[in-house]
Amino acid sequence: MKREFKFYGWDSCDVSPVNEDYDVIADPKEMYVSLTEIWSKDTCAPRLRDGWSKENMTLGQCSITAFLVQDVFGGEVYGIPRDGGNFHCYNVVDGHVFDLTSEQFGDEVLSYEGNPEQLREDHFASTEKYERYKLLKSGFDKLVQKHRQLKLIDGAARGDINAAAGLARGYFDGSFGEVNKAKAKKWASYAAKHGSVEAQELLSKL
Repeated sequence: MKREFKFYGWDSCDVSPVNEDYDVIADPKEMYVSLTEIWSKDTCAPRLRDGWSKENMTLGQCSITAFLVQDVFGGEVYGIPRDGGNFHCYNVVDGHVFDLTSEQFGDEVLSYEGNPEQLREDHFASTEKYERYKLLKSGFDKLVQKHRQLKLIDGAARGDINAAAGLARGYFDGSFGEVNKAKAKKWASYAAKHGSVEAQELLSKL
C-alpha cells in the first residue's frame, strides 16, 4: 500500500542527499518515514511536551529536524515567526520548499515566503536544543546504518560482489552496531573469491 504524505511540500521535494553518509536515503519523504520512528517526547521542545503524542509526533520537533535535514540534503533553513519570538523552521533545497514537521499545525495555513534564514549556531547556542538534536541524529544515524546493512545484504544475496565487500567492511568496523568478525570473514571470503580487491585486503586483517 502506497504511503500517504501530508507534510508541506511532500509532492515537490525531489532532492537527493549531498552527504554520502546518507546516500541510502532516497529523498525527504523517505527521511520523514524514518523520523516517525524517532520523534518522541524526549526530542520535543520542553515547553510543548505536555501536548506531544504519537498522533501529533511532529510537535516541537521543527528546528532540530530542519537542521538534521540540512545535514542530509544541504540547502538552507528558514523560520516562520511565531508568538514569543520563536520561529517554526523548514527547509529550502535548490528551490524546493518543504517542511517535515508542518502537520503539528493542523489546518493552519503557514506562509513560506519572505522568512528569515535560521543558523544552527544560533539555535544550538541553547544546550538543551543541541542535546535534543544530537538525540534525534543518533537515532536517525542508527536507522540509516540498519537500512544500509539490509540493502547490502540484499545486494550480496543477489551476487553483487561490491555489496558483499561492503557488508564485510561493515561487520569488520562495527558500523552496523557491533563488530562481528565471523560474518566479516564470511562475506570477505565470498567477495575475495570473486575478485574483490577490497575484500582481499580486509581478509589480511582478519
